[in-house]
Amino acid sequence: MSRFLGPIHHWLFNKIKLYEDLEKEVVDAFKEQYDGIEKIVENNINEYGERLPNKPLEEIIDTGNIHGWLQSKIVISETRHAGILRDLFNTYKDDGVLLANSVYKENGIKCGLNAKEQYAPSNAEELYKILNNYILDGMPCDNINNVTDSTANKVEYKHDTCLHINYWNKAGVEPNKMYDLRRIWTESFINSANPEFKYQVTIEEDNGNRKFHHTIFKK
Repeated sequence: MSRFLGPIHHWLFNKIKLYEDLEKEVVDAFKEQYDGIEKIVENNINEYGERLPNKPLEEIIDTGNIHGWLQSKIVISETRHAGILRDLFNTYKDDGVLLANSVYKENGIKCGLNAKEQYAPSNAEELYKILNNYILDGMPCDNINNVTDSTANKVEYKHDTCLHINYWNKAGVEPNKMYDLRRIWTESFINSANPEFKYQVTIEEDNGNRKFHHTIFKK
C-alpha cells in the first residue's frame, strides 16, 4: 500500500467526518429533550471506539496502512452510530425514532444546501456524482453501486449487497429503521441540492437478501 495520501483518501476521510457530524447532531437533539444521553454515548464509545479527533488526516492516519486505517474508521463510526441509535430507540421507543428521523432530515437538507451552493448541480447525473461526496457507502474499491441508466433527467442505480447490514446487526439495531433513516436523508439531500429533482428507493427481498433500486429523477 502506498505511503502517500491522495485526494481519494481525503475524500473518504471527509465522508467519515460528515457521518460523525450527523451522529453528534442526533446526540445533541436528544440531549435537548432527555437526560442520561451522555451515558449512552459513553457506553457505545467504550464498546465500539472513539470518534475521530479534530485533526488533519495527515496527523492521525497510519501511512503504512492507509487502506486498512480508513476501513477501520468506517467500521468504528458505523457500529458506534448504530449502537447509539439502538439504545435511543430502545429507551425512547417511537418518540426516539421520530426524533432521529427529524435530525436525519435536517442534516440532509443542510448537506444538500451546501452541495447546491458549492456545486450547483443542474441535472441528475451531477446530483448522483455529488451525492457520493457526502454519503458514506464503504470504500471506493467496494464499487457498491451499479448505474443502470444515466441521463440528464434520470439516474438509476442498484446494488445487491448492503455494506451496512453487518455493522447494524453487530450493534443490534433494527435494519429497517436504519434504511428509513438513509432514505429520509437522501430524499432531503437531493431535493435541497436541486428542488427540481426527487429521489426514491425500492427494496426487494430475495431469499433473505435485500436488493436496492435507487432513482434520482426530474419531477
